[in-house]
Amino acid sequence: MSTQDHERPDPFADMSVPKALGYIGLQALSFTAIGLALWVLADRKRLDFVTLSGAEALSGLVLAAVLIAISVVLAKAFPRYAEWLIRTQARNYGFLRHRISIGAIVFISLCAGIGEEALFRGGLQTVLGDWLPMPVALTLASALFAAIHFAKPLNSALIFVIGCLFGLVYWRTGSLLTVMIGHAVYDIYALWALQEALHKLGVFEEDKSPTHLPAHAPRETLEIREDTKGESP
Repeated sequence: MSTQDHERPDPFADMSVPKALGYIGLQALSFTAIGLALWVLADRKRLDFVTLSGAEALSGLVLAAVLIAISVVLAKAFPRYAEWLIRTQARNYGFLRHRISIGAIVFISLCAGIGEEALFRGGLQTVLGDWLPMPVALTLASALFAAIHFAKPLNSALIFVIGCLFGLVYWRTGSLLTVMIGHAVYDIYALWALQEALHKLGVFEEDKSPTHLPAHAPRETLEIREDTKGESP
């Protein structure tokens, strides 16, 4: 049995674009509600969950710019690894085979940035930080953040590192808005770049190639040949 057989399937992999967008929207609402509930249970005021200021928004844009710059530099420095990383994500983003619009990319990214940060940083990290040393709370929240992405081990490790970065920024700044904007803007770039790369590499076309025929195809061909072996020309 291959490694892929052991992987937990991603819920968005085989969905149509409209269905995937609806599911993502509902997930974001659920994550935000749970995160806010955890915040309130931790004896915090609801109005303090997300504070709005120009400085926090600017910090989020700077955070996103740093992450995007690092991604571009690493992709240029390690092109073979970058291609491998792109190919391994095709299964988790099957709906990208239809080339979604920039509006859909922005919607998905906003849902991820708002919902995931509300749950894992604003909610879970806050609650855990009341009972555990903050580095431990940050690590546990980031591990769960990585786990929900159903990625391959190395991809999960990268998501975990990014989650730790978001957690560290949230810990030091106390601004959920900063990490929400940083996460969302970075995801806009990352999702757009992933879609472009998947189509440029022809990954989805490869899935339809003859080399991906079902395992029983050669057996059927062999049986046909055996049935016709005794026939005269």
